[in-house]
Amino acid sequence: MMTLTILADDTPHPRQPGLSSRHGFSLHAKTQNLNILYDFGAAGSLAVNSKALNIALEDVDAAVLSHGHYDHAGGIPDFLAVNSRATIYCGPGAFEPRWSIDSGTPREVGAGFSPSEETLRRFSVLHALEKKDNFVLLPAAPGHYTRPAGNARLLSGPDGNRLQDDFTDEVSLVLPGRDGLILVSGCSHRGILNIAEQVKTYCSSCPVSALIGGLHLIDEDEPDETLEATARQLKELCPDARIFTGHCTGQKAVDALRSVFGSRLEGLHVGKVLDIP
Repeated sequence: MMTLTILADDTPHPRQPGLSSRHGFSLHAKTQNLNILYDFGAAGSLAVNSKALNIALEDVDAAVLSHGHYDHAGGIPDFLAVNSRATIYCGPGAFEPRWSIDSGTPREVGAGFSPSEETLRRFSVLHALEKKDNFVLLPAAPGHYTRPAGNARLLSGPDGNRLQDDFTDEVSLVLPGRDGLILVSGCSHRGILNIAEQVKTYCSSCPVSALIGGLHLIDEDEPDETLEATARQLKELCPDARIFTGHCTGQKAVDALRSVFGSRLEGLHVGKVLDIP
């Protein structure tokens, strides 16, 4: 049995108001042979929530940064302060400047952290699919499906040389389960359909039994027909999957997914625990 705990999400816990529910995402996964952290949430959330939920960050064996935005990377300093052994896997350019122009004026949304000479040895940059003993890391997904429309307002690069962010640093996590693969994605900026299709490059015959994370399908960005088509296509790619989504997945996207996946769709909240065989 694999136990997955949501350590950071936008939605508060319905019965534990003391947990931090700031904008962000972090997931901890543990089995007898695996202890891994995927994403670190916004600054402050990881330390508070891991303590309250009895997740010992010092025991984590490996960590993964999905991409270099503050709401996924903000807890890295807190993690490094208590964990002295885990390798942190990230994509190329994860700590470059990132910007949002959602309000018209560029606003910094980068990691807010840059590895020092002392901590640089803890990071491993992912350039291709990497298969480890108990998990698989997928680099930025290629693919022909459209990407989230909200990406148009996200930029990368230094001041004076900002370009639309193509999220070449995005990393997805694949975990083996009894009934199939468990796919974890932080924001799915490269497109959840592209990521779901990319899983086939690892194992073309393996079903996806669970998909967990944010899909960056924002209500004001995506037409209803796009959301409906995305839900149908996701069902075609992952017909047996249970969907657990939150963080940057809008309500209209949730409704579209529920119309296709029915009771196999569940929302996420901070502190939610998933036991998946």
